[in-house]
Amino acid sequence: MPEPMFDFFPRGTPLLVTDRIERRMHEELEAGEDASAAYDAMEQEQVRQLREDPAFRDELRAAFAEAGVNLVSATMMGFDRTGTYADGVRADLARWNGRFDAVPWLRRATSPAEAREIVADGDVGVVPNMQNLGAAIEGDVEAVEELYNAGVRVGQLTYNTQNLVGHGCTDRVDAGLSNHGVAAVERMNELGMVVDLSHCGRQTTLDGVAVSDDPVAYTHTFSNELSDHDRGKSDEELAALRAADGYVGVLAVPFFLEPGEADASFDQVFDHIDYMVEHVGIDRVGIGTDWGSWTPEIPEELHEGFMRTFKSLGFREEHGVTIGRGFGPMQAYEDWPAIPEGLAERGYDETERRKLLGGNFLEFWERAVA
Repeated sequence: MPEPMFDFFPRGTPLLVTDRIERRMHEELEAGEDASAAYDAMEQEQVRQLREDPAFRDELRAAFAEAGVNLVSATMMGFDRTGTYADGVRADLARWNGRFDAVPWLRRATSPAEAREIVADGDVGVVPNMQNLGAAIEGDVEAVEELYNAGVRVGQLTYNTQNLVGHGCTDRVDAGLSNHGVAAVERMNELGMVVDLSHCGRQTTLDGVAVSDDPVAYTHTFSNELSDHDRGKSDEELAALRAADGYVGVLAVPFFLEPGEADASFDQVFDHIDYMVEHVGIDRVGIGTDWGSWTPEIPEELHEGFMRTFKSLGFREEHGVTIGRGFGPMQAYEDWPAIPEGLAERGYDETERRKLLGGNFLEFWERAVA
């Protein structure tokens, strides 16, 4: 039976830029649209091509097979900033419905049992997440249930900046969760939506752990002790996660692990995995590469516009964001096997690798919704 191979992978599928998708990008740019709108149009064209082109569906299947990943958590959002964040979430949920309809082996996973069944069938499971729940619900706690009904199962409370729920990790101050934020967490617990604190500020993170009745996740992060960056988690936050029996996924983003350095050593991914294992335990650590919005698959024509988008999302010059770069042996998502290979080289045995590569995430998800 196949083993679960899980990744927090915001895009959800490898970005295969066909001639057809590239033409759609150029049409948008020539019409005066910005990079964000062009990228959203590319995503929409991917859905159309998946629906209409069996060979393209086979190409996508081959890319997943080469990567070896069979369970991903994909972020529901739109890059086009002409509407609200909530508008982008709704549009992306509709796009994902189109992917699920077009590709039989790409299946929505809304429970740990469904995820295990999908993996056992040899298919690819997608666990929908969002990375700015506060912006998506727009002050209405009942909107949490609307998102849950639409299939969202992981909700990150904030992105980098403040919203009505709490504060993000790049904000000037961090006052923790608001009363509205506490109510949102309580509603998530009632429904069985995982509370994700990856981009949250320190106090918001600690408040989220304390308020949640269920174990929480930092799905894609790293140690602030090893890499001095706003996105990293402190030892205090890791201790709180361990006490709550939560889960942490380690990312593979060079300019986070070595701020300002796009050519950081890939070994740092495993340094952070080792650190997390030491501080939260081997049963609570996994992989969350955060691949896709900054990597070599992004066409060069969009790089400058994407930099503006990242700045609008709360990243500043000192955060060292770069677009269009790979990370060591990972130059495309299909290079994901570099991660299990690196774990083996670090001395993790077969049982430990199974835990880190997917088993821990599923067991955490079961704890979080029990």
